[in-house]
Amino acid sequence: MLLCGSANRAKSWSSEHCENWKRHKQRETCLSCYWAYPENHTHIAMKQLRRVDLLWQGKETEKYDKLKSDAAEARLSIPDFVKEVLRKAL
Repeated sequence: MLLCGSANRAKSWSSEHCENWKRHKQRETCLSCYWAYPENHTHIAMKQLRRVDLLWQGKETEKYDKLKSDAAEARLSIPDFVKEVLRKAL
């Protein structure tokens, strides 16, 4: 999977510390991991985690700047603010 530098490091670190990678070597476990199939994963390195990476580009960056401003006003980090917005919408 093609990754940016920081995501590649996150993948390396979590994989290096994954029990399946270190001990079990079960292919099926790897195939349901985020690092193998981000669009359809059930875990990240055997931990019950879910991950979404979002990018804003071009004119979309204006929406991101508004999101960042609203998060600061709410005294929340951007990820926590996005989770709160989604929680209310769902």
